[in-house]
Amino acid sequence: MAFKADLLRKKLKEEGKSRDELAAAIKKHKRTVSRWLAGTNPPKPKDLEAIARVLNCKPQDFDPFFADMGLGEVSIQAHVSAASHNAYELMRWRYGVSQKQIMELAPVLFAIVAGHALKVPDQDDALELEAQMSGRPSTQMIGDHIDRRASKFKHCFGLSSPDPYNETSRNLFDTAIHRLSAQAADYIDARWYVGAEPGDVPGASGYVTDTDFLEQVTGGDRALIEAIVKGRIRLSTVLKQAKEGKERVSVEEFAVSVRHAHAQGIEEQRKAGLKKLKAWRAFYADLHPDLAEEYDHLVAQHCHEEGWYPERYTDDDRIQKWVNPFQEDRHINVETLAEYQRLVAEGSEKGKFSLVFPDQDPIYRRFGELQRHRARFKKQFEETWA
Repeated sequence: MAFKADLLRKKLKEEGKSRDELAAAIKKHKRTVSRWLAGTNPPKPKDLEAIARVLNCKPQDFDPFFADMGLGEVSIQAHVSAASHNAYELMRWRYGVSQKQIMELAPVLFAIVAGHALKVPDQDDALELEAQMSGRPSTQMIGDHIDRRASKFKHCFGLSSPDPYNETSRNLFDTAIHRLSAQAADYIDARWYVGAEPGDVPGASGYVTDTDFLEQVTGGDRALIEAIVKGRIRLSTVLKQAKEGKERVSVEEFAVSVRHAHAQGIEEQRKAGLKKLKAWRAFYADLHPDLAEEYDHLVAQHCHEEGWYPERYTDDDRIQKWVNPFQEDRHINVETLAEYQRLVAEGSEKGKFSLVFPDQDPIYRRFGELQRHRARFKKQFEETWA
């Protein structure tokens, strides 16, 4: 709810009423009214209606997206992710719709996507036929029958594969979202959409609901866009801070506030993460001094420098790993693995194609063992840290 606490203070003054008088008139505790006036806890819709009656105004004066509760309507409350909350905010700014209005449409929109999800195998059949007719390679995937079974029995989120190494399956809902989004790529983008595993219900994380507005707000900064759509930054909070003492905020001013909030968040998280990492390292060293020393030696001798990440990491992945050093996301530099390099060279000399994997090197395997050992004790440490 976009409640205007400053307007409530103004209306009280205009009507010549005090905080205590308003509390008595609407049968609320004085502390509750104080929180409304401070803007820390907005009133519920039924309270907003009562306030408006006492102050001779309309609920919409305080919240332009307020909608009266009519006959046959049901009040629902739900907690959503920060990513979903940001998506609601973007839709409000772009299309002038409230969360309530979007929620009213939610079953309809869900049914449309679910229907498309159940048609994914049929769409695949059409693509396969087209490929055969044009002489292109087959489009069929291993485990396709699992998706067909999911469609047949109306499992719109797909079914998990009993043997994922040999038979893959998909979350049909995710697949439908990607395909439908491709048809409106000028306005929306599923590039960073997180989705869900087959059989699980996906969320909003990573979905770009308004490419144009996010371009304006971020200046096209991919890492910043990804942070917003994944809920790293809460847009409503940034907007509230940007509007402090102002009636309106321009897109340019809001963009500056978003970038500042992102940079500040990174700095604060990194600082807290380093503090936690230091405490964790001391905790583990007290329990297993020899293993702690061995781990540090392997990191120094065989890992890439801190801040090096695989190409598969997105911009936001890299930032999140950087601001959370407690995760100890370090990666072995295979060029330092003598046994692995020997096996690679041996295969090249023979002139034959041979698969050589880093885990064939004893140092690589030992590093993995130490990581798993540390992970077990990290759970114990986090309980004490919390």
